Amino acid sequence: MPGPTPLSFERSPAIWPSLARAVLSRRPARLASGETIPALEARLAPGLPDPGHLEAYRELCGFEPDERLPLTYPHVLAGPMHLALLTSPAFPLKLLGLVHLRNRIEAERAVGQREPLDLRCRVGGHRDSERGQEFDLVTEARAGGRVAWIETSTMLARRGGSPAARPARPTLAVVPAPAAPAGVRNCELKLAADLGRRYARVSGDYNPIHLSGVTARLFGFRRAIIHGMWSLARIAAELQPRVSAGGVVLEVAFKLPVLLPSRVVLRDWPRQGGLGFALLDEAGERPHATGRMVAG
Repeated sequence: MPGPTPLSFERSPAIWPSLARAVLSRRPARLASGETIPALEARLAPGLPDPGHLEAYRELCGFEPDERLPLTYPHVLAGPMHLALLTSPAFPLKLLGLVHLRNRIEAERAVGQREPLDLRCRVGGHRDSERGQEFDLVTEARAGGRVAWIETSTMLARRGGSPAARPARPTLAVVPAPAAPAGVRNCELKLAADLGRRYARVSGDYNPIHLSGVTARLFGFRRAIIHGMWSLARIAAELQPRVSAGGVVLEVAFKLPVLLPSRVVLRDWPRQGGLGFALLDEAGERPHATGRMVAG
């Protein structure tokens, strides 16, 4: 039998119908035995970013204004399409409750802010792990008919009986020890209590865990937590000027949620081809995220 018809949008789909479907969904939190995620695709016709929206994103995430799109910005442009795909009738899981585990961005080159982008995303299949069922959401941004940017977001449907509020706590060994201590840099970041709401307005990601303590507690968190993609954008804004003005590879593993408000430390160190990094708690001990950025 043929698979589902790919979703196609001439303009970015409205987020509120997708959000309503996400909140009201009665789909299961995990795949049944023998079931997997079908191959699904979506495409957004080429378009230019809104200058006001782009400026607001740059300011909120710490990117300097220039003629290039911020490295993480195509993810935000594709966000409404992601929502539409993951709340479509053919997607078998409940969206709320999925955990963003890892992210990899490969930018073949810098994309100019006046280049129309053809955005596509796809999902299909899954992998069983100790913590549940993992799957990848792959997004491509094409400019001039060629792929200029590709992202793989790895998501987790937690195993039944696992804690609802947090991923399993990692040991401190996940923070790589820099080979050259003299090259370590620390940058303290202060995250305001309303940062989740402000990023939601820019990104369209209104997951209740990011909006307030009241809504976050419904999902087991003590306070609201910041979006992982804000953290990654802030890391990219800090590191990319020291790695490459062109193609880069950015990889991150999300470890512990960042509660709001809070202070965190972004630590980075030289590694072959670029920088390793860890986003740590205020004491510089517990990792919220670890990864690397290298020239592509």
